[in-house]
Amino acid sequence: MQRKMKSLNLSIRNLFFSTKCSVCGKIIEDDRYICYDCLKLLRRKGELKNRENYYYLYYYEEDIRKVIADYKLKNRKELVVEISSLLKKPLKYLLDEKKIDIVIPVPISKKRREERGFNQVEEILERLKIKYQRIERVKDTKHMYLLSSKESRESNIENAFGKIKLNIDGKNILLVDDIVTTGSTIREIIKELKKMGKPKEIYVFSIAMAKSFGK
Repeated sequence: MQRKMKSLNLSIRNLFFSTKCSVCGKIIEDDRYICYDCLKLLRRKGELKNRENYYYLYYYEEDIRKVIADYKLKNRKELVVEISSLLKKPLKYLLDEKKIDIVIPVPISKKRREERGFNQVEEILERLKIKYQRIERVKDTKHMYLLSSKESRESNIENAFGKIKLNIDGKNILLVDDIVTTGSTIREIIKELKKMGKPKEIYVFSIAMAKSFGK
């Protein structure tokens, strides 16, 4: 019975969705979205790196760029299974190492949630059974990559988040995002957090970081 159900699910997937690997484009015969070879390569590349309080696994290029784009923009929500498997050990290590008290996924606007159907970071945390606290994004901002100057990016994200109602005094906080490009969004959230209290430390974890970050 279980085998029949799996076969039916694959048939439905094959009918409505692409069965190609998100990285190399090879046809996959089972219910995965990344082939074994590409998943193995991503595991090898995905070492925990950091720049001060920013932690990440990949530079935002090539393979991981394709995976994140498919996950967020091409109706491949089930990629959360493979992505979560790549993040599980390094993310849980960071939670323990930094004695994190509060995890906050970077929110998306109501409009983007309606378009996408989910918050990509929340899906990962739920898959990994990591408890988190939501904050609200009240402004539908432009994509940061469309804005060339630091001033325009900061203006774009200014006042994008609602009043944060969390007890953060003396807490270690981890902000979680999929990609850190300019850091403008993260800086705005940190600014709002510090209006509400005095956290002990604020860390950032992302799947990928742009090589140009901080330059």
